[in-house]
Amino acid sequence: MLNNFLTLIWIVLVICIFYFWKKKPNRKYMWGSIIGLIALTFLIGSLPQNKPVKDTSKSTEVTSVSSSSKSTSASSSSKSSAAASSNHEKKPKRNQFQKMILKHRAGNLELGTSKSDVEKKLGKPDQDDGQIVLYDNFKLYFENSKLVGGDLPAIQKKVDKKIAKEKQERQEEQSKVTGFAQSFGRKPVDAIQSMPSVYRTTQDDNGNTVYGWHPEGLPELVRVDSANNNTDVYLYDEHGKNNMLGEHLYHGRTIYQKQQVNNNGYDY
Repeated sequence: MLNNFLTLIWIVLVICIFYFWKKKPNRKYMWGSIIGLIALTFLIGSLPQNKPVKDTSKSTEVTSVSSSSKSTSASSSSKSSAAASSNHEKKPKRNQFQKMILKHRAGNLELGTSKSDVEKKLGKPDQDDGQIVLYDNFKLYFENSKLVGGDLPAIQKKVDKKIAKEKQERQEEQSKVTGFAQSFGRKPVDAIQSMPSVYRTTQDDNGNTVYGWHPEGLPELVRVDSANNNTDVYLYDEHGKNNMLGEHLYHGRTIYQKQQVNNNGYDY
């Protein structure tokens, strides 16, 4: 009853704001209505959800043939009433304003929020099958008890933003890795061999010289210098070709020594 009365006042305040803004401009009354609306919104949102009231009243038993039949009938009636009450409590009643507040709170949830924290903010769900949680007419999706999505537009927008960000990060990393691979492939052999603490050197079964390099914050790279003076750089992949070669990133001629420049600016 109180919720319905407060909701009626809330609607009146909305009408007052429009009236003192458009129909009969009055800044004082308009701001007073706005402040009242905000205060009333928080008040209604903080009120507990309507809970179903259990019906404890029992119809008067008509005189029956035996006292044992009365006892059996009363017991059966009590069980049916308890079962109906239990089913009724699964989905609490909410008025339209409470539903609006519930959706607003759900839309403010951040991806990755634990299920326990979601229940603290929204209350017990109407249904919960472990991965999909239902509140009124919207759903929230969980993986490993962490919020990963939902069918509310506000949450779907966050999911789309996360996907776009992850895609951009992958593209930036791929571009960075490609640049490091080109630098690795063009590095002279003598420069690589002079830094054994940075580059590891081995020989494969085909007699090729293999160098490994792990740039900080990036995947490990593998350089293969073949006997015919070709250099190829790959991503390291323990399940790839020859137990190490993943995606191919660079191909070029092998550079053995850094070109030196004389005083006239010419290579020799």
